[in-house]
Amino acid sequence: MANLPTPGADSGTWGDTLNTYLLVGHDADGNNVGGKLVESTKGTGYTLTAANNSQRIVATAAITITVPALGTLANGFECEVVNDSGGTVTIDGPGSTNVTLSDGEVACILEVNSKQRVVKGASTVIS
Repeated sequence: MANLPTPGADSGTWGDTLNTYLLVGHDADGNNVGGKLVESTKGTGYTLTAANNSQRIVATAAITITVPALGTLANGFECEVVNDSGGTVTIDGPGSTNVTLSDGEVACILEVNSKQRVVKGASTVIS
């Protein structure tokens, strides 16, 4: 089983140990080779959980996606929301500001450094 180098215990093999560890999730060029991004569809209102980290949620109806209180999702949380509903999807945060996504818009929900952020924009369908 691959492991990170142990300070003081991997003298002379530190680089080989680290490279073996990194090759578990990366190819020789450094590209990620991990599992496929988990995608789920939502047709009714939904509240994000920590399990949604690194996931894509595709809204197939005009719904509200609720972001729970700061700290619930944990630092480093990132989730993508795609509005494929033909209507408006609302991202309802724990504060007083909501974010709306028009049909075709994509948003990334982040929790970083004790702040929650929503980054959004329009997507372009190419096929």
